[in-house]
Amino acid sequence: MSTQSLERSPAEVVPMDDDQLLPLGDSILASWIRSICQTVRGYGVSPEAIFERIGMDSTLLTVPDARYPAMTVRRFWEAVISATGDELIGLTCGQEMQAPTLHGLGLAIMTSHSLAQVLELTASYGKVISTTMDMSLAHNASSSSLSLRTLHGNEAKQAALLCVIAFIQRQANSLSQHRVTPVEVGVQINNCSANEPKTAGRSILVVRSTLKVRKAGFIRYSYHDVMEPYAAQNAMLREANEQIVRQYLNRVRQYSFTVRVEEEIEELLKAGESARIQAVAARLNMSSRTLQRRLEGERTIFMQLVDKHRKQLAHDALAHTERSITEIAYTIGFSDPSNFSRTARGGSDVLRQPTGDAFVNCRPEAEQKEQSPRQQ
Repeated sequence: MSTQSLERSPAEVVPMDDDQLLPLGDSILASWIRSICQTVRGYGVSPEAIFERIGMDSTLLTVPDARYPAMTVRRFWEAVISATGDELIGLTCGQEMQAPTLHGLGLAIMTSHSLAQVLELTASYGKVISTTMDMSLAHNASSSSLSLRTLHGNEAKQAALLCVIAFIQRQANSLSQHRVTPVEVGVQINNCSANEPKTAGRSILVVRSTLKVRKAGFIRYSYHDVMEPYAAQNAMLREANEQIVRQYLNRVRQYSFTVRVEEEIEELLKAGESARIQAVAARLNMSSRTLQRRLEGERTIFMQLVDKHRKQLAHDALAHTERSITEIAYTIGFSDPSNFSRTARGGSDVLRQPTGDAFVNCRPEAEQKEQSPRQQ
């Protein structure tokens, strides 16, 4: 089949307004998909044929700040995995992805002062990549761990999570100007048929069997690697690009009802108020029933959002305050300090080994072959 390039010259790009660029509900950055298309071509697969088959609009690929609906991208990943035969293609996509693919976020990452700031930027602004992805950062005395999950569960062999994790690892190696090996990396993948010899050529990750199911991924680095200063750090450029990212994300959030609800929940909890559904609905000028119905339309449950933000605030409070556990618990809405303690402990699960039908785990570089998966 002859293929027509997805790239378009600047003269061919038709100006679009936000209603065309930013779909309602969850969405994914189009330039992220464009980079994935480049990797797919390396497998001898035509991304143009995939776009045509699933009815995906290729004209958005070269439009700055454009986004695709999440369900469309899910079909895209499924088609890519089917066409390439590589269930772990997300790893290769992330390893080959350049930081400027993420526009302002990528440039902010490139000018970060350390891996700690790279992880902070990714956790804070990860929804620039995908609004379906939830990221949180946890620290302890010896390491820092970025936890990721897709809000709607396991999709397309967790290709998106694999892609983000591999992208972060690429930046860690590039910005430090030497090899950085994570302490641990994990993603649970249901019913993965890939075997270890087939994937051992990946530069950082391989697959092995595990026992339980976990709908999350994580990457953990040592304290030494996280705190090492980068030679290319530039606070002025980072702050300028971070401002651009915030402005763009505010535009994206206008099209995601779940994110708007989360912002109201976070404000209530930080103010020490109860994040009841009636209170959040009142702040959004709607009934509780309407709020629930709109969240259901985005496949989200209100109490899960409250629990997520309570857990994040619990971690932040424990890490950055001298207040007692009891005081912190009452401030963020726990009537029983023992419940708060269990929640805070539960949030540290990202530091323990996740389990599932298949598990992507870090291996030392010395144990791996420097071979592209496309050459196997």
